[in-house]
Amino acid sequence: MTRFGLLSETSELRVFASVIAHGSFAKAADEHQMTPSGVSKLIARLEDRLGARLLQRTTRKLSLTEAGAIFHSRALRVLHDLSEAEAEVSADNLQPRGVLRLSAPVPFGTAHLAPLIPKMARLFPELTIEVELTDRFVDLIDEGYDLAIRLGTLTDSRLIVRRLCANTRILIASPDYLKERGTPRTPADLGKHECLIFTALSDARKWRLVGKSGNVTVPVEGRIVSNNGQVLFEAIKAGHGIGLGATFLVHEALKRGQVVRVLPGYEFEHASVFAVYPSGRQLSSKVRAAIDFFAAAFKDPPPWDRR
Repeated sequence: MTRFGLLSETSELRVFASVIAHGSFAKAADEHQMTPSGVSKLIARLEDRLGARLLQRTTRKLSLTEAGAIFHSRALRVLHDLSEAEAEVSADNLQPRGVLRLSAPVPFGTAHLAPLIPKMARLFPELTIEVELTDRFVDLIDEGYDLAIRLGTLTDSRLIVRRLCANTRILIASPDYLKERGTPRTPADLGKHECLIFTALSDARKWRLVGKSGNVTVPVEGRIVSNNGQVLFEAIKAGHGIGLGATFLVHEALKRGQVVRVLPGYEFEHASVFAVYPSGRQLSSKVRAAIDFFAAAFKDPPPWDRR
C-alpha cells in the first residue's frame, strides 16, 4: 500500500467516526473542512470498497447498520492506537502518557500491586492507570489490555514476558491442625492428611515438590477446593488442613505464628512473577515505564521474602 493510500484510508476512518459522533454529514463536513456532499461521497466510496452498507440514511437521522456498528468499533480502536502511536514518537513526549490498562490476580494485586499504584500515578502524572484485579484468565489481545502481572508458568506464545521475581510456594498448616493430626515427616505422609486443593495448579491433586534430594510427586486429597489462594489460606489458618502457601500471601502469618511451614526441606516446583504484554504491539513508553517500575519494586529477593 502506498503512503498516500494509507493516509487516504485513515482520513476516511476519521470522517466516518465524525459522522457517527455528530449524527450529521453537515457537522462532520464542518469539522473536516469539507462539503456535506463531499462527506457523503467519501462514505459511499468507503461502503463500495468494503462491499457493505454502513449507514441507514433517512430524512431525520443516520443510524449504523449491523456491519456499520462492527466497523465503527474497529475504526475507533484503530484511530485510538494511531493517536497513541503519534504521541509516542512525538519529539516533546518525554513522559509516559495515555491510558495503561493493567490486569493482575486478586490476592497478589490486593497485597502488593495496590500500594504501588499511587506511587506510579505520582511518578507518571500524564498516565491514566486502569487496574482490573481478577483471577479469571484475561486475554490481553482480545480484551485490549496493555500489560498483565501473572504468576506461575506461562505458555501463551503471543505474549512477551519479563520475569520480575521468584514466586516461592511452600507447604503450610496451622499449629492447631498439626497438634491434632501430627506433623508430616516425609512427602509420602501427606497422603494421610487433609489437604486443601488449589485448582489453578496444572494437576491440582498431584503436588510436585522440589527438595535437596530431588523432586517428588505426591497424590493428595481434601474437602476444600478453590481456584483462589486467599480462600484456601483462610481455611488453612482455621485449622482445616495442609495447603500451598505463596510467600507473597502468607509471610505475615508465618511471622506471627498463625501458620507454620510443613516439610521445610521442600517447596512446590519453581514459579515466578511475570510482566507480560502482547507481542503484536510495539513496546510503548507507557508499557516500558510500567514494566521497569514493577521490576524495580519486585526484584529478587522480593520484598515479602526479604522480610
